[in-house]
Amino acid sequence: GVNKASLNIGAVYQSTQCPSFHTVKHGQYGRGNKQIYQPSRAPLVPCCEETGGQFKVAGPAWLGPLHDFDIVDEAISRLEKPDGTEFPLHTKTRLHGLLTAVSEELSDIPLYYTLPDLCHTLRCQSPPLNKVKAALVNAGYRVSAYHKEPQAIKTDAPNRIVWDVMRAWCKDNPVAKDSKNKKRRKGKDTSSDSSKENSENKDAGSKILAVEPSISVDFTIPKSFENRKKAQRYPMNPEENWGPKKAASGYKRKRSTQPENPQKENSSHPAS
Repeated sequence: GVNKASLNIGAVYQSTQCPSFHTVKHGQYGRGNKQIYQPSRAPLVPCCEETGGQFKVAGPAWLGPLHDFDIVDEAISRLEKPDGTEFPLHTKTRLHGLLTAVSEELSDIPLYYTLPDLCHTLRCQSPPLNKVKAALVNAGYRVSAYHKEPQAIKTDAPNRIVWDVMRAWCKDNPVAKDSKNKKRRKGKDTSSDSSKENSENKDAGSKILAVEPSISVDFTIPKSFENRKKAQRYPMNPEENWGPKKAASGYKRKRSTQPENPQKENSSHPAS
């Protein structure tokens, strides 16, 4: 009923200065008794532990499992058989890749980080995705991809561990310092604050990198990463400019119905 639904629905507390986040379900079981439901608690920290930024709250969001893996596995097995489907499927390869990516996801982790967001906050070079995932696995945590985002990182590692991995990467690949001359060449005024968001990101990155990693980070890729099923997980668009187009506005049709030169047209009919 409603009480059980509260175990899978909740809120997301997202830092306003970096990609760190916490998920909190609306309900939880009572202590040692799964027959009793009670409201859950907000994050134990009042603000972002990495940057000190406030949290913004989103939700309600579904925080439970997204997929029925029995059905996913059955669908994959049918697609892999030559006569597994009753009718031929022109998108068989794409479906197989999508479902394979779904089958590899962590079912109990609802949200994810994206590598570009992490690097944008620190203003650092982007590390290979496999190395970041390997570092998390070597630290004792689980990690997976997300079926709709090639650069996503799903993990049960807490925020600080994810940032420890990025800190270690930045130690081996130092962040380039901002150049004022570069801004002048682009015609920007360095004395004015042109973007509050960029300033916040810069401060957030400095705060995060000012802390030493709390763990020893190992970027060695484990052998288990080599045992991946062959599948086209993130296929490219079949053709250029493929996908939904902009909705028709009728602007061109209105212009085409109007006379090209209304003054000339009026001049050809003198008033009587």
